Amino acid sequence: MRPLRIPLALLILIAAGFAATDATAAPTPWRTCSRASGNEAAHRAGLVHALNTDRSLRRVFTGTRPSTAYRRPATSLCGDFDGDGHTDRAVLYQCCTVSSPAPWLVLRRAGSTWRIAFSRLHDTTFKLEAAGTDLVTTEPQYAATDPNCCPSQLRIGTLHWTGTAFQRTLRVQSS
Repeated sequence: MRPLRIPLALLILIAAGFAATDATAAPTPWRTCSRASGNEAAHRAGLVHALNTDRSLRRVFTGTRPSTAYRRPATSLCGDFDGDGHTDRAVLYQCCTVSSPAPWLVLRRAGSTWRIAFSRLHDTTFKLEAAGTDLVTTEPQYAATDPNCCPSQLRIGTLHWTGTAFQRTLRVQSS
């Protein structure tokens, strides 16, 4: 029996097909991970610049740089939201008071480079949680007579990756 001879061009095409398959892995669910690593990734992605140039945050932190109020994340989550095989991060920063803005970001990694893929910098966000491959935020919705401690309603936001972009939906519930 003669050995099977496969042309080199065909071998290259077959190998390219396997490489393309590996690069399109399924998204992985978010999970809790290192806050220190999340903070480092956020800083490498430009968090300080984003905070210090946000007009709403600059109004809240008159006379000081907003980035000085957000030293380390309260929440750090890891997952591969886009299925590219790289672990991505989501971080929530909190400071000061219950009614202070609490920036949160989704960070995308490409090689060793981090980029901000989605951000909400001046929302008052109480909580950022994983819900499978989605992220869920809890924010207060105050009535005119509500004290800062006790909003009468909560806005629950769900951030979902559609395969090409993020889609955020909000629903309101009584607290």
